[in-house]
Amino acid sequence: MRYYSYNEMGDDGENIVVTKSETDILHEYWPYWYGRMCEKFGKEVVHAKYSFHECLEDWIVVNWAWEVEQNERTNKTPC
Repeated sequence: MRYYSYNEMGDDGENIVVTKSETDILHEYWPYWYGRMCEKFGKEVVHAKYSFHECLEDWIVVNWAWEVEQNERTNKTPC
């Protein structure tokens, strides 16, 4: 399984690094992404041309995320 991190602003304005697994992204972002793609292109096109891979690529771009190694994801300190 791959993991991705991105920066998020904390309550006190501190910069926090958030790490999500591919499974997290699938459960949290796929329903939204799939629905929007179906609205735009139609279900038949989405089923024929798109998969979770494209969803993941969009999530990475939208969140300015980067892939992290297994040992990096245990570091939970702010930037």
